[in-house]
Amino acid sequence: MSSVLRLGLLLASLMVFILILYTVIRKMLNIKYSIVWILWSLLSLLMAVFPESFYKISHLLSIQMPVNTVFLIMTALLYALTFNVYITISKHNKEIVRLTYEISVLRKELDDLKRQNER
Repeated sequence: MSSVLRLGLLLASLMVFILILYTVIRKMLNIKYSIVWILWSLLSLLMAVFPESFYKISHLLSIQMPVNTVFLIMTALLYALTFNVYITISKHNKEIVRLTYEISVLRKELDDLKRQNER
């Protein structure tokens, strides 16, 4: 890997890491959801600092090109992120249904109280 590419990757991964930390500190992003992004930026940082390790990992996994190993890791992280998002969406949908039922019951009780007061 050329030194210009390594420097560019190092700067980009540091910028992404700082951006993630900034959004967590400013409470724009929940720390639970930032873990995958932090892992990805640290992996990019490791790749910039120690590119030889990806050659070794590629060799161990019998993958011909190290870039394919990076794509494999990136795809696995994206699958994990997507799965986590779907779990969160499912939980929120259940909560929305529960809250909708609760609001309906409260509205009915409020309507009943209004009717009693009108009499």
